[in-house]
Amino acid sequence: MNFVITLEDQRIDSLEDLGRKMYLYEDASEALLTSNKFLKFLKEYDYEKYKKLIELNHQKREHEEFIFLAQYIFCPLMNIRHHGYEFNSLEELGEKIINYGPEIDIYLKDFLKFHLLSQYMEMMEYDKSDKKNYLVIKNLEKLFLENENKAYFLLGFILSKCDIITYCKRQYDDVNRFFLEMVLDRNIIAYSSLIDKNQYVLSWLTYLGKISQVDKYQSIINSIKALEENYECRTKISKMVK
Repeated sequence: MNFVITLEDQRIDSLEDLGRKMYLYEDASEALLTSNKFLKFLKEYDYEKYKKLIELNHQKREHEEFIFLAQYIFCPLMNIRHHGYEFNSLEELGEKIINYGPEIDIYLKDFLKFHLLSQYMEMMEYDKSDKKNYLVIKNLEKLFLENENKAYFLLGFILSKCDIITYCKRQYDDVNRFFLEMVLDRNIIAYSSLIDKNQYVLSWLTYLGKISQVDKYQSIINSIKALEENYECRTKISKMVK
């Protein structure tokens, strides 16, 4: 049976090609896969894939997870694809996370938030052939529930095996040099407020095994917060007295 599916501006003539291109058109793909017209066609054309899609739709309520897993129903042997991103290895994914640092990409966060990466490894049976990374990812999924940004950047550092960070357009591969610059008067407030929020540097220190430096820096953050709170308190009292 010959057919043509239109996905936004793309003409698709095979289910495998549909699977390959869904990550580029996620909203349009979801609309297509849940339409009565497509489901009726799929039921007649490939009943096994139809059953898998219906089952997946009942199991997964999140849009991101549904589309990610559905693409592999149609194209099972495929690299990692999600929301316009395509990765041929776990290392490539990790590098993309770190290259964005200290900024955070919400779509790359999905790999931990919706367990996309661990499910991909299970589908490809990498949970058996690459058990070390699989267990790391499962543990980071748990950490994500407590500290999203720390889990996110740790995923990047671990998968990319990168021990260098780029901060304020400068690269650092030495923790001591980073701290010497960070505690300068002109830097400390800006560094502390951003680092504490997005966990980029703290994740870097954790990855390097510099736990004592993590504790040291956390104490700096706490001291700054205390000073800021005292200042705000004094300012309020001063205004009340006036």
